[in-house]
Amino acid sequence: MLSMDCSKSSKELLEALAVPFETKDIEWRVQSASRKNNVTKVLVVPYLNSRAVMNRLDDVCGAYWQSNFEKIIVGQQEAFQCRLSIKVENEWISRLDAAEVSDMESVKGGHSNSLKRAAVQWGIGRYLYDLPKYWVELKSSGQHRVYGKFKINNQQEQLQGYFDAPNLYQMNNSSGKTNTQFREGAQKPSQKEHPNTQQPTKRNKDKLNEDERRNSCIGFIKNYTNVLGLSDDYLKRIAKKALGSDIPYEKANLEDLKKLFNVLHPVFKFVQTCNQFNQDPINMLYYAQIPLKKELNNINQLYFELDLNKCQETIEYIKTDMEQQQAV
Repeated sequence: MLSMDCSKSSKELLEALAVPFETKDIEWRVQSASRKNNVTKVLVVPYLNSRAVMNRLDDVCGAYWQSNFEKIIVGQQEAFQCRLSIKVENEWISRLDAAEVSDMESVKGGHSNSLKRAAVQWGIGRYLYDLPKYWVELKSSGQHRVYGKFKINNQQEQLQGYFDAPNLYQMNNSSGKTNTQFREGAQKPSQKEHPNTQQPTKRNKDKLNEDERRNSCIGFIKNYTNVLGLSDDYLKRIAKKALGSDIPYEKANLEDLKKLFNVLHPVFKFVQTCNQFNQDPINMLYYAQIPLKKELNNINQLYFELDLNKCQETIEYIKTDMEQQQAV
């Protein structure tokens, strides 16, 4: 159990809310499909249902949380806004977000979707947005069923079959062991028992949390490195510039690791989006040049140039172009 007194520590509260979920709590949605060499694959994305979100709030906050819903109009479209409030250090703090009403069970679906979005504002499941896209093979049997129409090679097709869920938490650190924060059943930051059966001191808790965050950051960097195809030598050059020293990033402190993460993350997010929309390297450079307002010759020029704001701007250009092409 993650339960804690929400009236005491905002830092521990936010860390407990943001703890990754176990595999059984993760669900999958098929986003698109493709076919190559007679092999059909589907793009699947992880998400949480509202019950998992409410369970996390109950476990962490006990009775110290509440949700309020309001129907609003956004661009002539009905939507529900959720105000999710949690008692933090004896004060009720609210964060809110909204979602359009769903086609099925409009009120219940609208409440559920807006609650999940408001929960992300508190860090619940936010890490799922930073994970890579997963293409999995469509098979005759598996864990999850696929049934619906998808556009493949510019033609609508009715697909049915099954797929097995990817392993979300298979991120390895330099020792080859699974990242401790994302390992199934790993110790949660708010666990009460210490191996010696005594309560850990605040100093030990802070050290444990920092070690977990370091391991998490290293895991993401390793994953980004693999996806981006960075050689060891080039990664060392990037790390040296980001950290301002020759120290191997695996031995860097948390603050320096964040600097390297912030260099890699926007490029990773951009490349993942381009792959999702089947953009070739020439188109990738074309779109990246728009917000950067400079000519690019290769993808490596994006490091230290593409921040999250410019990355999001570029992604919007890509999505807009793709929507216009599909509408033609």
